[in-house]
Amino acid sequence: IIADVHPLLEIGLGLSMILLCMLIHSFGMYQVMHRFEVHWWRFARENHEMRRQVYFFYLVILILLTHLTEILSLALILHFMQAVPDLRTAFYLAGETYTSLGNGDVLLPLGWRQLAMFITMSGLLTFGWTTGVLANIVGKTYDAQFASVRDKSASTPPPSGNSEGTIED
Repeated sequence: IIADVHPLLEIGLGLSMILLCMLIHSFGMYQVMHRFEVHWWRFARENHEMRRQVYFFYLVILILLTHLTEILSLALILHFMQAVPDLRTAFYLAGETYTSLGNGDVLLPLGWRQLAMFITMSGLLTFGWTTGVLANIVGKTYDAQFASVRDKSASTPPPSGNSEGTIED
């Protein structure tokens, strides 16, 4: 294990790790959004709730695979740079830090401690991005599922209680 590294090299490596995570995440989120936009309309028109749920589950699996790919890439960098003794430890440390779990049972050596901050920043950024994508998908899903309810209520005038005049909302 390489115990000491120049701080500028460590910062440069940390920034490179964030950029790598952003590239992987960008590709993954593009795939999820593209698949949703291209294929969702078929599921939205049908009255098969189970098919819609399975398709949504498929998109969530793609998101999880994107995050796992990012964690694996971070682990490979940690292992390649000899910051941790083995790949298993590197994967655990990368996942624990990326998700901000922070058990603290595995730590980077003193010369590599700044990398933990960069791994955490990349995890926070990508989880925020994922939340935005999921909120968009769920919003469009609800809009499609309840469009028929809104159309029916818009075409039927509300009943009026008295003929002398009512206060409209």
